[in-house]
Amino acid sequence: MSQSRPPKTSASHPDRQARWRTPPSGPTGPSCGNPVRRSAPYSGDCERGCLVTTLHLPDVESDWTLADTDNLPPERRYEVHNGSLVIMSPARIWHQRIARRIANLLEAAGRIAETEVGVRRTAHDGRVADVAAFREEPADSNETWHPADALDLVIEVWSPSSDAKDRNPQWYAELGIPAYWLAEPIEGQKWAALITQYELARTPSGTTAYIEIGKTTLDELMRTGLS
Repeated sequence: MSQSRPPKTSASHPDRQARWRTPPSGPTGPSCGNPVRRSAPYSGDCERGCLVTTLHLPDVESDWTLADTDNLPPERRYEVHNGSLVIMSPARIWHQRIARRIANLLEAAGRIAETEVGVRRTAHDGRVADVAAFREEPADSNETWHPADALDLVIEVWSPSSDAKDRNPQWYAELGIPAYWLAEPIEGQKWAALITQYELARTPSGTTAYIEIGKTTLDELMRTGLS
């Protein structure tokens, strides 16, 4: 008889991703940060005092797939990194407002833009871009995860917990998405954001990577519009 493989789960604290702790002993799961059985409840308080939450995971025998996330509670956000589930907490108000303003900016320029867009690499690997621009109107309005070739721009709004991901967008570059923006807070300016813009280029070794083409502020982009 084949033995089911424990699922891989991953999470970090504090902003976009929440770290969950299972009970420290007993059959329901190991300590915080280790894999848990899919059918076991995720519960307990966070290492840094975040909200106590219970999350019941579906009982599936293999690694996580993007399709599995369709059955998870909608009040959280989820990514799947090479078969590992990443549970993300709701974003801060600054993060939400910046993402919304960027989407509005793109729409004002005639682009098809949405927030929290699922980007699919494989059935076991996907990321959620804070904002993305589509090449054309999506055919299925109920689609959750989109192929990379449906997008021509992805934007991440910086968070402390996703700093490494936001500053290293190679995952998107390897999918061939033509452009990437990073939005970061500006110290002392409550609702401002610095926008670093990148475009896809081929390296001497033949791989693809993003190169920086400029920096501006969101306020400036809102004032001048996009060309």
